Amino acid sequence: MDFLAQTLLQRWVPKWYGAFCDPNNGGFYERLGDQFVPRMGQPRRLLTHCRQLAMYAHASAHTRGAFKPDLKKHFDRMLATFYVPETGGWRFSVDDDGHPVDGTYDLYALSFVIFSMAHYYAATHDERAHTHALDLLKFIETHFVMPGLPGYAEAIDTQLKPIPRQRRQNPHMHLLEACLFAENTWGDRGFAVMADRMVDLFHHYFYIRDFGQLCEFFTDTLKPDPKDGNKVEPGHYCEWVWLLKKHAFLRGYDSMHDDLCAELLSWANAHGWDYVHGGIYDVVSPDGDVLTDSKRLWPFTEALKANALMLDVVPEIDKAPLKNRMAKMVSVFREHYMSERGFWVEWLHRDLTPAVDYMPGTTPYHVYFGIMETYAVMHARGRSVSWRAGILLGLYTIRRQLSGVVRGVKAKIKAG
Repeated sequence: MDFLAQTLLQRWVPKWYGAFCDPNNGGFYERLGDQFVPRMGQPRRLLTHCRQLAMYAHASAHTRGAFKPDLKKHFDRMLATFYVPETGGWRFSVDDDGHPVDGTYDLYALSFVIFSMAHYYAATHDERAHTHALDLLKFIETHFVMPGLPGYAEAIDTQLKPIPRQRRQNPHMHLLEACLFAENTWGDRGFAVMADRMVDLFHHYFYIRDFGQLCEFFTDTLKPDPKDGNKVEPGHYCEWVWLLKKHAFLRGYDSMHDDLCAELLSWANAHGWDYVHGGIYDVVSPDGDVLTDSKRLWPFTEALKANALMLDVVPEIDKAPLKNRMAKMVSVFREHYMSERGFWVEWLHRDLTPAVDYMPGTTPYHVYFGIMETYAVMHARGRSVSWRAGILLGLYTIRRQLSGVVRGVKAKIKAG
């Protein structure tokens, strides 16, 4: 993990920043193709901008000044293109030039506005971020409430009316994530109250504990959807482990959700992992039958940090299997998903062959925070920084410097 974390900070993040930043129009590209070439013509989502901004803000504080993104520029661009001052909402997407494409106010995307504001503020202390986060929380509490129904609407239109859509646990989960980080950054009670509200929804609606089922899709009353209620995603089991542990920490009672987290992780490890090829299935049934055998990248990073978090929770007899699982995950991650140059495969077939040829701008958030959270947990457990990691990264740094010198010499020769 040491080498992986340092490679992430010193190599991948700067490379992603250079590739995803649009030098002409500002903001970030929605996706990249082969050799990090931007794919134009894709609507640029608020979600993508928020995840990119949050990641670079966090990384800027963990590289000892080596990585210096222009965070204010990207924050201002987000305000100029996505924020709608007339309503207080944030539109879903814009085109390459920043013109509105989809004016919907989407709960999932808005959650990441709060998340990105917290990280941007932590890096810059720009008070505008705090103000916008508080205003957006109030916007959600005012306009996303569904009278007589639990939880919040999936999305609302430009007239601030709920849009009829199948209800999901996922937007609520990310609203919890956003509010936990906001609470940790600013300490406002409103974020803590909303976080507690999301955890209550988990207990009373999203997770059917008697069956070990974390439901994804619901009716309006948050009952499992008759058609899609049997679809569960192992990656979300792991994501909830991380968020419940973070919630417990902020409430001052670290073991508050430990029994529940152990159940979630045990189920995900038993039913989500492909014991033939390796990797984590996208969708399975509550009984563990494979419904969609493709394997996206993000469940991998969520599982990595969930397993790390539970190392000091599970009985001693279960620690070795968790460590072995983490070692297998890192091996599959490095061999099939990520290259040392920072390219990644977003989606794999069951046999771990590539299923797509593009790289979405939303995915580095999963890779970055998955590795950094896992590294933080392992480091806190007393693991020292690997001497091998230091040597390898030192050699890589020297190689980069020499490459820069060579390119400079060639440029001078060509010019003169």
